[in-house]
Amino acid sequence: MKFLSLFFAVFLTIFSFACPQRAAAAQAAPTLNVLASTYPMWLLTRAVTAGVPDVEVRLLVASGTGCPHDYAPTPADLLRIEQADLIIINGLGMEDAFRDALARRGTHVLDCGASLGETLAGYAGKLPAVASCGQGHHDHDHAACEANPHVFAGPRLAARMAGSIAEELARRDTAHAGQYRENAARFAAGMRDLLQRLRQLTPRGARPRVLLQHDALAYLAADAGFEVLGIVQAASSDAPTASHLMQLLADAREKRPDLLLGEEQFTDRTMRMLAQEADIPLLCLDSLASGPEDVPADQYLRVMQNNVSLLEERLAHSL
Repeated sequence: MKFLSLFFAVFLTIFSFACPQRAAAAQAAPTLNVLASTYPMWLLTRAVTAGVPDVEVRLLVASGTGCPHDYAPTPADLLRIEQADLIIINGLGMEDAFRDALARRGTHVLDCGASLGETLAGYAGKLPAVASCGQGHHDHDHAACEANPHVFAGPRLAARMAGSIAEELARRDTAHAGQYRENAARFAAGMRDLLQRLRQLTPRGARPRVLLQHDALAYLAADAGFEVLGIVQAASSDAPTASHLMQLLADAREKRPDLLLGEEQFTDRTMRMLAQEADIPLLCLDSLASGPEDVPADQYLRVMQNNVSLLEERLAHSL
């Protein structure tokens, strides 16, 4: 009996120490579960939440997927949407595949595209008309597709979206509001530096004329002041037909763009053929539509800095 009494006494002592540890572990778990819809939104959210404790930022669509225009949500995707405290989306029709699930979450969704307002309107006339829904790209909802949804790929609009993310997180997590805003301000400063470098690409006012592989780079081209002559293909799955390819080649030979801008997220076979046949330089940039997940919190800035450096190097020899 004495042995049993001693056993239970030791057991209760251990249990009493274990319970507070479990409670402490529960309290240490993330208090804000944030879900970013796409890879670029995940990068922007990570930049805003860098160094902030008690926040977990997860990615809804796998990082290698790219823009989810034709994506089919899985049950696991829908469960993640239901469980998140906040879902951060690009908007402008980009997440139409999740429309119903996002609508059910209501105020738990931050639509960054909807917050761009007059800033987005300022791009009217600067983007190629081929980027519209009428080309079979993003044709789920005409009203939502009137604007090119790839706003994440331009430094000016990316800074605005990061600011919107910071304000929403500051509202929900007041204890760390200052950190969110400080991170967003630092990000915006990096984007201003990039915009300044882009403007210096045309110091004499001569606008480089470019042909884009895809419309994801249209906002970057607009921020740089480039004249976009057209788009080669609407989506990665829509390779140009033979007749369209011949027309593109004829246009390239006639209009003589200074540069063909491809995307690392696409196969560059078509662009290499155009560059070779029309004798026009080709430069491939990273649109940030997809990429690896084992990256630092400032990955967006790093990639955009590299894009601008490549443009500076190429145009220094072309203009």
